[in-house]
Amino acid sequence: MQLTGLLWGSRLLKKVEFPVADVLGPEASVDEIKELIAKHGEIFVKPVFKGGVGKKGKSGLIGRARNIEEALKHKERLYFVEHTVGNTTAKADGVTFEGFVPAKYEVYFAIQDSTVYRAPTITITHEGGVDIEEVPKDRLRVVPFDPLTGLKSYHIANALEELNAPKEIISPLVQNLPKLWTLYNNYGFSLIELNPVRMMPNAAGRLVPVACDFKATFDIDDPAWKRLELPP
Repeated sequence: MQLTGLLWGSRLLKKVEFPVADVLGPEASVDEIKELIAKHGEIFVKPVFKGGVGKKGKSGLIGRARNIEEALKHKERLYFVEHTVGNTTAKADGVTFEGFVPAKYEVYFAIQDSTVYRAPTITITHEGGVDIEEVPKDRLRVVPFDPLTGLKSYHIANALEELNAPKEIISPLVQNLPKLWTLYNNYGFSLIELNPVRMMPNAAGRLVPVACDFKATFDIDDPAWKRLELPP
């Protein structure tokens, strides 16, 4: 079972208080969309697909709007759009409206079960916002860890320091990324991927990691995911 996008991803991330971009679903009213644009200056309009569908940005399936007229045009274009990746074609069933998150840095982060290490692993790079396959191997780190003790701050800190990541992003990520292990471990996930996590400055100028996209798969043999009351 797969899940992509912030329509449901934002609800899951909020369970562990991980910062996430503001998002409205297909039922959003014109006034709500206007308020979102007024708050963020611009928004992204993205189609909602059931299951896992990738490479939407490269296929022109993400609309960017600075006013309600542009937003509604993208909604009409993307609401039932079809998208083909390889031999698989999916049809959208709605759109999301997502607030723009200003950032200088973008991070890729994933937790998944590894058959190589026979343990959960994290994959991290501060060169996110692109397909992870495009990132050179020496610019990312894959770190296995003991599921009995869980993901710790030092796993994140050591990986980022090895990558010579900017110092200003390390502390906020160390404080927030371990929360994702709680979500992963408690609800039967086999993958959680955030790409990108945008490092947004807050009012005090301190960077805050904000999830701007979400992808997950579940271990269907683990009944814990049923407690999330996900869509059929």
